Amino acid sequence: MFPLSAMHRYRATPVTAACVLALTACAPDHDWREIRQPTEGYLVMLPARPASMSRAIDLDGLPVTMAMTGARVGEQSFTVGAVVLPDGDAATRTKAGAAMRTAMVRNIAGRETAAIEVQVPVLAAAGRAATTQSALRIEAAGRVADRPAHMSAQFVARGNRAWQVVMIGPQADPDSAQQFLDSFRVVE
Repeated sequence: MFPLSAMHRYRATPVTAACVLALTACAPDHDWREIRQPTEGYLVMLPARPASMSRAIDLDGLPVTMAMTGARVGEQSFTVGAVVLPDGDAATRTKAGAAMRTAMVRNIAGRETAAIEVQVPVLAAAGRAATTQSALRIEAAGRVADRPAHMSAQFVARGNRAWQVVMIGPQADPDSAQQFLDSFRVVE
């Protein structure tokens, strides 16, 4: 331990200050962990211990039960919603995906600011990537309880299943959003 007189003489140099700031920036806010939900047909990385629940919803005339698994870190929420559709028709998948997207943007009283198509890996039962599935990734801005809200989400459907992978927080967090959304895998 430094004597008190030595501590008073200590002055942080620009290099020392930069090192302290760099170490502080690396301190993990998120405790990323892989969550496997084989009965729901996916795996994903969540930044904290998850909680799960299910509820009946209506996707534009399609009554389904959505199983939701999510975690919260500070003011950010990370949630995956999974539904089994009444059939595997392409029209049903399209309708479900559009309804999920509309509902999530409406939940933040928002508007979409970006949308791109991405490819989501599809894993075979053995855990190896077998193929990919197209998904739609969006960014949206809005408000929740009179506070700013930002949403990063992706919507994917395959066979008779559909998923929404959604991160909502008070502002954009591109690094956490990318980590979360890129980690999502469909498991067959």
